[in-house]
Amino acid sequence: MGWSEAGRRGLERAAGGVAILNPLVGEIAEALLDLGGAAHRDLVVAHIAKRRGVYRPSEAMRRELDEAFAAYCLDASHPRAANLLHRPYGPHSRRWALTDHAYGMLRGQATAGTR
Repeated sequence: MGWSEAGRRGLERAAGGVAILNPLVGEIAEALLDLGGAAHRDLVVAHIAKRRGVYRPSEAMRRELDEAFAAYCLDASHPRAANLLHRPYGPHSRRWALTDHAYGMLRGQATAGTR
C-alpha cells in the first residue's frame, strides 16, 4: 500500500470523531502533506490540478476546492484543534495548513506505508 492510500485511510479513520465526507478535503490534505504541511491556497490548487493532469486549474476547480476547504474548516484557526485542516493566519487568510494532529497522523501513515 502506498503512502497516499495509507494517508487516505488515516483520514477516513481520523481520531477524535473527525470525519471527511468530501473527497476534495482528502485531496487537499494530501496536497498539503506533499507541500510540507502548509501552503498558499493557489499553490495547493495548482498542485491538485497537476496531480489530476490539468495544466492550469479552472476557476470552477478553484472555487470547488475553496468551498470544500471552507466548509470543512468552519473557521477553525487553532493548529492543535481536532480538525484536520485550518487557516493558520485567521479566517480571511489564503494560507491553508494541516493541523498538528493531521500532520503527525499523515506523516506516520506515510512512513509506515513506505516500509
